Amino acid sequence: MTSGDVARVKAIGFSGYLEEQLAAERLDDAQTDARLARYPEYQYSRAEFLRLEQTDNFWPVTPMLQRAIIERAAFSRRQLKERMIEFWTDHFYINFTPARIIDYREVVIPHALGNFHDMVRASMRSTAMLQYLDQVWSTKYGVNENYARELLELHTCSPSIGYTQQDVHDFARILTGWTVDNGWNFQYRADLHDFGAKRVLGMTFPARAEAGGLAGIEEATRVVDFLLEHPNTARFIATKLLKWFVRPDPSAAQISAVASVYSSTKGDIKSMLRAVLTPNNLANAPAKLKRPYHLLLSAIRSTGVRLDPYTRNLGWEATAGTLSGMGHGIFQWQTPDGYPDSPEYWSGMMVDRWNAMHAILGWERDAGRYPTFDPSIWESATPSVLVEQISTRMFAGEMSTLLREQLLACVTEQRVSDRARAGVFYALCSPEFQFY
Repeated sequence: MTSGDVARVKAIGFSGYLEEQLAAERLDDAQTDARLARYPEYQYSRAEFLRLEQTDNFWPVTPMLQRAIIERAAFSRRQLKERMIEFWTDHFYINFTPARIIDYREVVIPHALGNFHDMVRASMRSTAMLQYLDQVWSTKYGVNENYARELLELHTCSPSIGYTQQDVHDFARILTGWTVDNGWNFQYRADLHDFGAKRVLGMTFPARAEAGGLAGIEEATRVVDFLLEHPNTARFIATKLLKWFVRPDPSAAQISAVASVYSSTKGDIKSMLRAVLTPNNLANAPAKLKRPYHLLLSAIRSTGVRLDPYTRNLGWEATAGTLSGMGHGIFQWQTPDGYPDSPEYWSGMMVDRWNAMHAILGWERDAGRYPTFDPSIWESATPSVLVEQISTRMFAGEMSTLLREQLLACVTEQRVSDRARAGVFYALCSPEFQFY
């Protein structure tokens, strides 16, 4: 949050602010849209991304795509939606390809605060997902189980439902024929579908004569509808959301409360978030180490560093490049489970995190590579005033007494010209900022 966000919360109350963020489509985000317009690569059509793939010219444009993603997340007024975009990006994880950007724009972003059922169905028709998990090559002549397995394990019910290897194999047979055409549009091909007898999670599918058109696609629809409505899926999604926002060990009561909302609303994400983000849940939530992506965005937002939207190359190394240095490069995880949401995983990279904060403040003093720290927005002539500003801008006025005393001692020893940068840097590296 920025200090302006904090003022907004105080003005309209927590419930009012939550509802404002849930109604993201009503928030005027024209300034962020103007930033994104400076990155035409982000707006490429399906055909343009396909051309880049075919001509092997995709990688030169990836820095601008990554930068556009970071700028939107850092400066958008729709901060809750951005947090959910990050959440669903890992839930339906796909690594970096041209088709991945299409999935990001057409599946993740539109459904981030929408309906989970709709998101799963959209993901099932995603070029990037079907390519990433080898579904495009799964036919009656050679079945590939990757997508069927991850749809069960990672996207819906989780292994808690008790599926077997035979369930996975027969589900994969049901999905044969789900592919994409030469224009990267979803295509169902009945001529590649396995019409033999199958059994998945107790549901039977008798053998039948081969047929054209959409014959056979209803088999997958039947299985997915069953998975989406299953109590295990409700509990799995509820648990992940609670771990994401509230605590690593949600109680059975908390999980049941959110799962009940999932079931009663048939996967409405906004309704689930209301059940997750209750004042009581948040008041009793323990501190959580920010993942590098979250850390980078909060540093950009709270320090007022300038990422010039008119000079496209300015600051890439200290945004997407810095994320890669912290082990959290955009779409660079290697397996379909997505980046870990675990403090234990990220806590061993503290030096990299401190170096990233150093880069954010541009101490390398290379204006062509790093963001621009603006000391003019900080009153640094008086150490105590500077520390109070840091508390207001970066900690919502809730900086601890211990950190306040430590920062005051630190900036008092600095030259006036270095006070603001030094004070902000040590604040960024403090446990109070690294956790939330």
